[in-house]
Amino acid sequence: MSRPDRLRAEAPALALLLLMLAVGLFLRIHNNDYGLPFVYYADEGSHFTNRAVGMLGGDANPHYFQNPSAFTYIVHVALRFYFGHGWPFGDFQHVIDAYGEVPTRIYEIGRTMAALVCAVGIVGIYFVGRALWSRAVGLVSAAVLCFAFLIVAYSRIAVTDVGTLLPVALALWCAVRIHERGGLRWYAGAGAAVGLAVGFKYTAGLVVLSPLLAVALGWHARREANRTGARLPPADAASPPRSGLAGVGTPGREALLGLGLMLVLAVAVFFVTTPYFFLDLSTAEHQLRHQADLAGGLSKYGQEHDNGFLYYAWSLTWGLGWLPLAAALGGLVLMVRDGQRARAVLLAIFPLAMYLYLATQQRYFGRWFLPAYPAFALLAGFGAVRAIALVRRIGPRLAPAAIAVLAGVLVWQAVAADFRSMAVLGHTDTRQVARDWLEEHQRQSLRIVIEPGVPARYYWKLRSNGTHVPRRKQFVRGFIRDISETRIEYGRTLSPAVIDRYRKSGFCLVMTMSLIRGRSVNARNPKALAYYDRLERESKKIFSVSPFRFNAGEDKFNFDLSYNYYSPAYLRPGPQIDVYRLDGCTQGYGQVEQGVGTPEGAGTS
Repeated sequence: MSRPDRLRAEAPALALLLLMLAVGLFLRIHNNDYGLPFVYYADEGSHFTNRAVGMLGGDANPHYFQNPSAFTYIVHVALRFYFGHGWPFGDFQHVIDAYGEVPTRIYEIGRTMAALVCAVGIVGIYFVGRALWSRAVGLVSAAVLCFAFLIVAYSRIAVTDVGTLLPVALALWCAVRIHERGGLRWYAGAGAAVGLAVGFKYTAGLVVLSPLLAVALGWHARREANRTGARLPPADAASPPRSGLAGVGTPGREALLGLGLMLVLAVAVFFVTTPYFFLDLSTAEHQLRHQADLAGGLSKYGQEHDNGFLYYAWSLTWGLGWLPLAAALGGLVLMVRDGQRARAVLLAIFPLAMYLYLATQQRYFGRWFLPAYPAFALLAGFGAVRAIALVRRIGPRLAPAAIAVLAGVLVWQAVAADFRSMAVLGHTDTRQVARDWLEEHQRQSLRIVIEPGVPARYYWKLRSNGTHVPRRKQFVRGFIRDISETRIEYGRTLSPAVIDRYRKSGFCLVMTMSLIRGRSVNARNPKALAYYDRLERESKKIFSVSPFRFNAGEDKFNFDLSYNYYSPAYLRPGPQIDVYRLDGCTQGYGQVEQGVGTPEGAGTS
């Protein structure tokens, strides 16, 4: 088939893919200025964009290795081109200054880059599905990945996770090709893809299990063939036999060379994405050890009673969707039924390994499972298209329409949540509403206990244009500042006696947030719960703002759903906020001495 003929044949699918991308980008970029200039999501505020801005000063070392650096460098380059008006060189001190004053545009760029990186992953999954099966499988897989709620939610935030989508999809494709066809280029592709995946998320490196398993299956099949004298298909077979053991004739020498090439390219690509991991190895090792201790050590406060196996399985029901999950499981079964057993195993090994690894840690977040979503999308795409083919009444003429309808049904749950949450982000955050009220009704330099669900900028005295007034505070941190310096979880420091210390220091206003209070409720911490009971008994609630629709009721706190606004109950972003004035307390103003809020037994900073 000539190139024009191929393009004509591909055009309808590409048009649908472009339409899908346009809708997907709209869902991600519209209202992506939510919350700004305040960045309320802690990882977004402290892990990537701030490091990208810091590198504009001339030091290419992000000095941060708890996550790899690929996304940080992408944002860094985007900032250079944007603020350099297309020329990425020169002095960017003005950008660093802008970050310290009004970082709104900078974070919008970071969030937009996350959306674009995600879009590249969606295109990638289409071509992988098309290469392995058909355009229809590619389109359904792309639709599942494009609209999966968890993926949409984390491509609205300037964080790294969605960067894993493309390399994981490519690694899975190369693994299948290693098994079915052989050839050093597939080993090279697998190594580069694994290195790129690790460059966005360390745990995504588990995808290396798929190409390694492809090699192991080939070796096993060759040994069995030698034992039985069976003849194997040629290594360059264009399509897999129904036995699922195609390509197992790959010579052992090629496999050894391929494994070496895979390793070298994986390390090389990871070096390109995160060079200072190697050049500043002692810092990287120290930070990673600390990160590993956190993930596998003490339970996250508020998650002590959760079960990792149940948590991640549950996260798929809303992060991917009930029907795509069912389609993925069905696709796995149909693949085995069709004789594509090796493909089924190669696609399933990575999400299974990641599930087992994450579930045995001590803290759980749905987005940590996000790198496995390309495998689920491919399985769901295959399952949906194959299911249509099994319905005899649906002939070739009706099959495209039937597949389109089924794809729409598959993603309906996710699309509804995507549009709902996009609308929620278009409203003013409850923390901004509370700040505006306090600024209007209270003097500046107010001593107030604001629970730690806001950034430091929230306390500054700001002008109408968003810039801060030097050496002036709207609110005094005091207690929260001292607690944060001890690195003790805020909820663990609470007890009824703390309220007496508030009164003594003139901190007569207390602003609680459901994001913080809910952790103590989940933890069943008796001292913290007694603290909140006493606070309500010995104070008057003077202000309250809810993110929920009228009479919708407050959802139980969750480390995923309380931040991504999946629930239809949400009207605006942010937590439930209540401001209390303590009885019998003389309100204070101005700075307080260091250590006034240090928890008992923690020592003085």
